[in-house]
Amino acid sequence: KDFSRFCLCETIEDCNELIDCYSEFLYQAIIKHHKEPVYNYADVDAKIVVQMMFTKTLYLKKLVEGVRYKSKDNLILNNIIDPTIIASLIRTIYETVGVFNLIYRYSNPGDEKTILYCLWVISGFKYRQRFEKHAILKQSIDKPNFEKLQIQSLVSTLKNTVLYKNLDEANQKIIDKQIKEKSFLLRFEGTKVIPLHWQQLITTIGIKTTHFDSIYTYFSLYSHPSNVAVFQFTDMFDKINEKYKALTISNLLNFFSLISIFIADLIYLFPSTLITYNSMSIRDQIVLNSYNTLQRGENYSINDAWKIID
Repeated sequence: KDFSRFCLCETIEDCNELIDCYSEFLYQAIIKHHKEPVYNYADVDAKIVVQMMFTKTLYLKKLVEGVRYKSKDNLILNNIIDPTIIASLIRTIYETVGVFNLIYRYSNPGDEKTILYCLWVISGFKYRQRFEKHAILKQSIDKPNFEKLQIQSLVSTLKNTVLYKNLDEANQKIIDKQIKEKSFLLRFEGTKVIPLHWQQLITTIGIKTTHFDSIYTYFSLYSHPSNVAVFQFTDMFDKINEKYKALTISNLLNFFSLISIFIADLIYLFPSTLITYNSMSIRDQIVLNSYNTLQRGENYSINDAWKIID
């Protein structure tokens, strides 16, 4: 009964309870496994991404609690939830899940992972170089200079990989263009480099259903001030038909798929966290994994707990 309830999530209350289940695993994974040794900078950053995902999940729950307002002349806005704000946050969660999967699961360990990780870091540092002209304090001036050296070192590391050296000139130029344009979304097919955009991460993540085919566009409509967001907002808070609740639940179902996928990829990267996952109640193991297997198939399943209700 609980499995069916959490798969359908027909009420805000059910959604909140399921958010708590995901939050609890992420918290326990952080507390019990964060200090376990890793042997490269990429995996150090991966552990921080887990913490970021945990805080995003907590803030999402805060948004689902809604807001109310009382003016100085005692006019009252009853509690409402704004699905457009929730969709904006889920867009950043989608991007986080996609990048985590691309670097830490989809790509082969070794040179592919090294190249993608270097591109990711270079992109961030290059965007921060824009702030150099606004620097006033000495520490603010020193940081861009330090990061320029970091960029040079990362580019050198990337170009000295065996994989990069074995690429033909055309494919090397694709990576060079990614560096120049501060981009990092690409995948490898042997010695062929294929640039990606955000929506195409659906494929690398392994999602097989058509539900997510245009999901990034959907989230972006709410993250940007699109006219679609405006006219949908117009009738969202009708007193009789509270459409905002149904849209909130719809957005959260997307989130549950994404966070379930993230946890499966986290356990793939750090296998010791499976011990913590297996220590959860059988109900929570089945439910937390269900959205992952629904979207990607049983080959991505975290464990076999789901067979109990098969």
